[in-house]
Amino acid sequence: MRRALVTLFGSVLLALGLPPGAHAGVVDAPPPDGGVVDKDAPTVAARLQAGDTVHVGDPVTLVVTAISRRNVPVNLPGTLDLGAFSVLDRKESEQDLGDGRARHEFAITLAAYEPGDKEIPAVEVTYLGKSGDVRTARTTPLPIKVTSLIANEPEPAIKEAAGPVVVLEENRVLIYGAAGVLAAALGALVTWLVVRRLRARVAARPGPPPRPAHEIALAKLDRLGQGGFLEDADNRPFYFAVSEVIREYLGARFGFDSLELTTDELARELRRTASHTLGIYEGELHGWLAACDLVKFAKISPSATEARGALETALRIVTTTRPRPEPVVAPADAPPGSPREVTRG
Repeated sequence: MRRALVTLFGSVLLALGLPPGAHAGVVDAPPPDGGVVDKDAPTVAARLQAGDTVHVGDPVTLVVTAISRRNVPVNLPGTLDLGAFSVLDRKESEQDLGDGRARHEFAITLAAYEPGDKEIPAVEVTYLGKSGDVRTARTTPLPIKVTSLIANEPEPAIKEAAGPVVVLEENRVLIYGAAGVLAAALGALVTWLVVRRLRARVAARPGPPPRPAHEIALAKLDRLGQGGFLEDADNRPFYFAVSEVIREYLGARFGFDSLELTTDELARELRRTASHTLGIYEGELHGWLAACDLVKFAKISPSATEARGALETALRIVTTTRPRPEPVVAPADAPPGSPREVTRG
């Protein structure tokens, strides 16, 4: 079945607008409805701009082209494993073909540092199915020959070692003398600075205590909300910003580095360090972070109502997980009428 799909995709490359020399790929995910072909699956192909022979270390551009329906998001994975090839750069562009389809091009600059007959592995392209699940399609591997820079030399050999060369002998007496004078001057300067500092020394006052993490987060969220929300605007940058604020707050609040963690890793760390504090809000927090990830990676622009709801949820997460005031009991010999219990802010 898969071989038949590859043959079918290869026969319609020209009709789909793919460039000459491209190798069609195949859909890697299974058909969603019991064997029915996924109509949203893009047609993918790969080609090399510099031909199939390069030298060691030369940059070569691999162009991955995907033709999909206009409303189907198509992306490359964030990390590419291309075997013997190192990724130097990557760019992407999108073009509306005007017939309900869109053309996505991903230009990946590669380099190989070992000669021989190599193969650029298949590159996976992700897209969203109708049910919102992430599916993949992949290109076919491309053969390429990497040649050595000295491959055309008849008998490459190392040059003979050169003989000894007579040089002038350096007189270091003047250098040592100048270094001694400079060291003495530097010592005198350091002594003078130390004495001056000791004479003018004053008692250093302790600085203010660090600002609590929840106050910083609430201030940032308040500034984000002041910009307002528009129905016809792209609200994705707002989601990126509010998600980073919450991640930074959780790390500062519970004492771990949270900005480099995935959502699942962040949830595990919170269960380990803050399960007694989050309580019933742990599920809501995980769902909110997953929704922000969907906006990031699926390139879906939420409405103004959804953006406003995301901000309100972020504010509730901070206010419900911030530290609570600790009760302070008044001494037993306190004057009559004084409060027996006060709170410390």
